[in-house]
Amino acid sequence: MKKMTKIGVSFLGGAALGYIGTAALLSREVVSKSPLILPKLFALFSPDGSADNDYSHEYSKEKYLEYDAWCASQNAKEFEMTAKDGAKLYSYLIPSEQDSNVYVLCAHGYRGTRYGDFGAQAKFYHSLGYNVILIDQRAQGKSEGQYIGFGYFEAQDLIEWIKFYTEKFGNNIKFVLAGISMGGATVCIAAGNDELPENVACIISDCAYTSADDEFKYCLPHYAHIPSQPFRAIADAVNLKNAGYSFKEASPVSSVKKAKAPMLFIHGGADDFVPTKMVYELYDACPAEKDLLIVENAIHAQSFFADPEKYGEKAKEFIGKYIQ
Repeated sequence: MKKMTKIGVSFLGGAALGYIGTAALLSREVVSKSPLILPKLFALFSPDGSADNDYSHEYSKEKYLEYDAWCASQNAKEFEMTAKDGAKLYSYLIPSEQDSNVYVLCAHGYRGTRYGDFGAQAKFYHSLGYNVILIDQRAQGKSEGQYIGFGYFEAQDLIEWIKFYTEKFGNNIKFVLAGISMGGATVCIAAGNDELPENVACIISDCAYTSADDEFKYCLPHYAHIPSQPFRAIADAVNLKNAGYSFKEASPVSSVKKAKAPMLFIHGGADDFVPTKMVYELYDACPAEKDLLIVENAIHAQSFFADPEKYGEKAKEFIGKYIQ
């Protein structure tokens, strides 16, 4: 009997250690610049954003490549900046074809690319006569940095980019901040930062989550089919030790409570990755001038493709209120 008890205890102990080890490993993978197994997990658990899904939008691989090629053909000028922690960050300026003091600063999503996430919108903003800045978020693309911050680090980087371009092109320039997914979270967190420069005219957040912790709380049972706790708690403790921040601190919903710049919140009505209900929490928390656009039938990060006319009209109208 005692032997069986010892075996049982050993088994449970081993299972517990295995669980903790798995949570710790995935926590590092999620924020690491060079993950080893995460791409395979994405293939298993990520929602299908291809043209073969059940949603009636016109996104396709061909359109993605078309916009990517457009961005690449613009001979964007590369700029390098050193972040406060010493990481070298990179951005790419597509200048307007006419004189303009407006710069649309675009922040891509989690493990996205500067052209892939914003190719279509970049072309749209450029067609309005604006300069377009596409950044490589830290630990992604060409930019250095050991850890992804889910907006925690990236919001400060964004503010430094604003200061960088203001110093380079003059104090009379104005910024529109535009972010998608994690980039949306980034601009939301920046919105509540006391250091946000006054020449930010307005902010557009597309399909942002309320916090990184909330997103994991949703995704773990929904996609990985495992309870979110104690997995989240273990992962958060490991991330705090390794990366220096808690997933709870990457909190757009807390930050927008201090927003002063006007904000437009956009979300897909069929978003099953960052659930649509999160945009209402962000909108309600924001005390600044604000507007909201829900694009029906759009899945995650596909609102522009689902209804480019509706998206474009709302964005143009919103920016026009604050850019003279």
